[in-house]
Amino acid sequence: MHTQKLRLGLLLDSFNVPAWVYSVLQRVANEKFGEFVLVVLNEDAGKANKKDIGSGIYSMFNWVDEKLFTKEPNPFALQNSGEILLDVPVIKVSPVENGNACILSEADVKNISEYQLDILIKFGFENLQIETLNVSKYGTWFYYHGDDRIMRGGPPGFWEVIENWSETGSALLAIGGEFSSHWVLFRSHFITYPLSPARHRSYYFWATTYFLPRQISLLQRLGKEEYYRGTEKFNTASLQAIKKYEAPSNFLAITAIAKIKIRLISEFFKRLFYADQWFLLFSLKQDLSGDLGKFNKIKPAKNIFWADPHVVQVDDGYYIFIEEFLRAENKGHISVVELDRNTGNWKPPIKVLEKDYHLSYPFIFKWNDKFYMVPESRANKTIDLYECTEFPYKWNFKQCLMENVSAVDTTLIHHSGKWWLFTAIAENDAAAPNVELFLFYSDDLFSGNWKAHPGNPIISDIKNARPAGSLFAEGTKLFRPSQDCSKSYGYGFDLNEIEVLSETEYREKKVLSIRPNWDKKILGTHTFATCGNLTVIDVLTKTPKIW
Repeated sequence: MHTQKLRLGLLLDSFNVPAWVYSVLQRVANEKFGEFVLVVLNEDAGKANKKDIGSGIYSMFNWVDEKLFTKEPNPFALQNSGEILLDVPVIKVSPVENGNACILSEADVKNISEYQLDILIKFGFENLQIETLNVSKYGTWFYYHGDDRIMRGGPPGFWEVIENWSETGSALLAIGGEFSSHWVLFRSHFITYPLSPARHRSYYFWATTYFLPRQISLLQRLGKEEYYRGTEKFNTASLQAIKKYEAPSNFLAITAIAKIKIRLISEFFKRLFYADQWFLLFSLKQDLSGDLGKFNKIKPAKNIFWADPHVVQVDDGYYIFIEEFLRAENKGHISVVELDRNTGNWKPPIKVLEKDYHLSYPFIFKWNDKFYMVPESRANKTIDLYECTEFPYKWNFKQCLMENVSAVDTTLIHHSGKWWLFTAIAENDAAAPNVELFLFYSDDLFSGNWKAHPGNPIISDIKNARPAGSLFAEGTKLFRPSQDCSKSYGYGFDLNEIEVLSETEYREKKVLSIRPNWDKKILGTHTFATCGNLTVIDVLTKTPKIW
């Protein structure tokens, strides 16, 4: 285990770097696990090989796409990193052509080696043969924006959109040093935004900014052997056919534009004539192994939706706490539906908690004979705890569990003498919180002392990170529902058996998957609740706006 900061070097084309790179460098510089001790600057960056810039039509499309659809902040706007790297020594180099690639001269390699780097980090230096470098203890680290297991080339995020992939991969790789010649340090997957490569690229580039700082921190804290074991899971996948991509020709660019245009027109008419509507399905006799088509409906008026069910049983009644969203107000509040446990008859929702910001996902639990609720309050950038003073209608604010956090669907459980808090977080404000699951623990629910799990994020994958309901036990086994947001938000959910839950480890395995395939009108299902004999899920459909 390292007791000192890791010595970091940078390969840069210029001190003017894209904003997402600037964010990465700033995060590393602000932490205590590493320090920049060298910048290797490419003097020939302006002469870099431009053969993959694509056709004129592609370039024009990309320009228009960025102007129309890229949200601020723009990850590719240039920022001067000189203020971050002030007083860091600089070596200027001119790469030497070597066939279709380039290498650094022996003299440059020797100069870099003298800085005794732990890690050399590559931003820029296109076509550099990294395999020829042997100048740092843990090799050269670099981002790969794409699924490194099945594709090579780019442009990043473009072909995933055009070919309508449900998800887009991104990874942090290492070559050389004490790792193998090609080693994946971290990999994640993000939803593919289907209507604009530029917006898609913006969202997931921002989401990757924590990859590098996290991995440097883990290496510094754990040491090589333990860190290496933790990354083995990213390097065990069976080999697949790797397809080579490049910037499109004029013909392929026209085809791509046509596909995007058709999708945009289709989406326009869908939004013009139809609206999303979530409603509930329940059963008092069946669990998820039964026929979901036979579940009973609890459906609102078409200008309202009911979602995120959480259930408790009191005496002879079930109480289903839900997000009730009124389209006219464009925000949700928490309501409760009372359901008779014998007949299945239910009463219309009654509002129990409303704020001037959006509330959803009313996670509810009982502790020391009192009911508590943690509704999603991402719009307020808090995780808040409420205490019930008169069940089920009166709830008072108890305390803030966390603040200044972009968290969704927080779910707690008391297990093995500790409180465990699962929540999906977007650490970068420009990213979405559907991709990464974070775990915290505390000895006391009310202490405010939540310790971050050392494996955070314990899951980084659009397919199974975001919580989908309360954790529950069956016998000695503990299960966590999770959302699959890969095809669309709330597309489906899984039940995962938690195999290891401790202060140092977390591991789960999927045991059941539910997707909206039992009814062609159902487009999604993203929350699961069970209590006694009652099973409740929510489902998404389209409802006409006019008739």
